[in-house]
Amino acid sequence: MDVSIDLTRRIIGPMGATVRDIQERTNTEIEIARRSTAVNGIVRLSITGDAKDAAAAKRIIQDILDEGDAPSLVMMIEERFCGLIIGGRGSKIRQLQDSTGTAIKIDKKSEAKDGKVQVVISGSESQCAAAQHEINAIIAESQDEL
Repeated sequence: MDVSIDLTRRIIGPMGATVRDIQERTNTEIEIARRSTAVNGIVRLSITGDAKDAAAAKRIIQDILDEGDAPSLVMMIEERFCGLIIGGRGSKIRQLQDSTGTAIKIDKKSEAKDGKVQVVISGSESQCAAAQHEINAIIAESQDEL
């Protein structure tokens, strides 16, 4: 099946926990193509196992993808904090996404309104809350240093 590259982290989960859980529960093997192989933001996801188990894994993955269709949480941050949240070459935002199992999109600074940019966090309610907490902690820590 084809999956948006933005949603692969939700399938993989923190430290691979979600995909391992699906594999164990359905007795399947799930392989997600590398980001570098994406075509138009889409990567290939393969499920190996008997037909019944593969169908069960596909249903679970589809449920995860359906959850990710609508933004779960929107927050506004001052544009001066964008770099802290994104990190060098995107390392910090990738770490946040991996540790919380969310997809995080930050508007470009050029799209700022009144000096603030929109941050859209997609995931389950608890995952979004964890990501928001982490983002707020990064901002608070940087303000403490000023």
